[in-house]
Amino acid sequence: MDYKYIEQLLERYWACETSLQEEQILRTFFQQQDVPAHLMPYKAIFDVQQEQTEATLGEDFDARVLQALQQNEECSMVNAQCSIGWGRRLRPLYQAAGLVALILTIGMAAQKSFDETGGSQQTQYAQADSMECPVQEVTPLPEQQAVLTSEQLDSMNLTR
Repeated sequence: MDYKYIEQLLERYWACETSLQEEQILRTFFQQQDVPAHLMPYKAIFDVQQEQTEATLGEDFDARVLQALQQNEECSMVNAQCSIGWGRRLRPLYQAAGLVALILTIGMAAQKSFDETGGSQQTQYAQADSMECPVQEVTPLPEQQAVLTSEQLDSMNLTR
């Protein structure tokens, strides 16, 4: 028997050029018992396609899924406290340690900046004080003013 038409349909099927009716012809052909040996590898492909189209969900599928979900929720509620890991348990401690480290870092930076500016300001004040009064005139004390030399008296020109 000549199977050229089926072979042509197979070539067009692999090139995705067949119509739905031609694909149905291929399915009915490969459902037969006496398929030639050189076309036998293709029979398994079309058998699987036929099985997949016949496969349907059972009528109790929804009930089984709901029951499995309820059992899963019950198990998760019972094991919820046990399933918390160490990382999650220690998270508050990590947060507190991070906060302490942040506060210490900011405090040390502030202290260092105050120390640097305070020390430099003190030296600036000392320099400014020394520049304002570079040479102080010494004024004589009252005891020292009493003793004047004759030369000083003559220079004062005190005549009455």
